[in-house]
Amino acid sequence: MYRTRYKTAILTEMFGISPIASINYEIAPLRYQRNFFTSRVGVGYIPGSKNPPKGIPSDYGFSFPVGITYNYLVNNLKKGIKKRVMNKCKTKPPKVDFEWFLETGAGCSFAFYQKSSPRQYYYGIIGLRQQMVIDIPPKPKVIYLRVTINPQYFNHKVRIITPLSNGGYAFSGGVSLGFSL
Repeated sequence: MYRTRYKTAILTEMFGISPIASINYEIAPLRYQRNFFTSRVGVGYIPGSKNPPKGIPSDYGFSFPVGITYNYLVNNLKKGIKKRVMNKCKTKPPKVDFEWFLETGAGCSFAFYQKSSPRQYYYGIIGLRQQMVIDIPPKPKVIYLRVTINPQYFNHKVRIITPLSNGGYAFSGGVSLGFSL
């Protein structure tokens, strides 16, 4: 297990695999120097709409997103380690470091509406994650920002951009902000 990878985190997500907004608990069971795996579960809110797109319920509800992702480090970790270790004792090593990860995975959101029948939405997850590692003994703290594209599988179709009944389009993507526990 690699020490700068968090074990558990809380994250808030706007859009993404939860249709509108959610709060999630994330765990990283496998952590290595250049990559790690995460799984998460959360609860979200789905507001109602007066004129929803065809096939979408008009009443409000709650969603329960679950997902699993693989994160691969894309910036040069060796350069960062050398910079922290090889400072010739002139200054203290930096307390803050940034890491960039490419993230891929899959997720499902179970949606329960007030009046309509429950639904399941399936998503792919492709994203970029930036982690700010704050080296505070005894264990580092991590704050991260994640931007994703989430291809949705619904009604036997995979879509990134969904046409709406009012003539507009909805992009399937999201933004998350999280911090380690």
